[in-house]
Amino acid sequence: MEGEEFYEKTLIILGVVLIGAAAYFLINEPGKDRVTIKKTNRPTENSGKAPILTIEEDRDVPVEEEFPASMDQLKVENAIHAMSHQKVRAEDKWGFLPMTQDRVERLTEVVEKNKKKYGKNADVYLDILQRWSNDDFSAVDQDHNTIWDMQGGTVGKATGILTIEQEQEFIRKHYKTNE
Repeated sequence: MEGEEFYEKTLIILGVVLIGAAAYFLINEPGKDRVTIKKTNRPTENSGKAPILTIEEDRDVPVEEEFPASMDQLKVENAIHAMSHQKVRAEDKWGFLPMTQDRVERLTEVVEKNKKKYGKNADVYLDILQRWSNDDFSAVDQDHNTIWDMQGGTVGKATGILTIEQEQEFIRKHYKTNE
């Protein structure tokens, strides 16, 4: 009996340690890049001098590895969709990817290299990415919904654009920040 009690206690302690380690790694997400939030007042065609948020990222993986030139169309759509979540109001959101200038520029390069492969949707992706590259987020909710529709979305339609404060809160909640 004493051997069984020791065995049971050892299993319980081991279980607690494993759960604690898993919780630590889920909270701290090792390997996840850190972001720095920057508020700018760069003038854009549609927003005048309205402030916008941009993110700079301390990357562990080069953007070329994250988005290889041979990227398939669904992955491009998923990346655009996940980045848009940072700036849109929607009841449900799945997938989060910091919207950075280097991601937008790299996706633009990938889409341009694969225009034939992506067909008519390539122009849609390029229109969205071009606006974002120019810090024009005045239609980001429509951009989200365009991709959402392409993917057959039924839940999580964007209903507006987040305020600067709401976007900051979203970034802090979903990404590691350098603050």
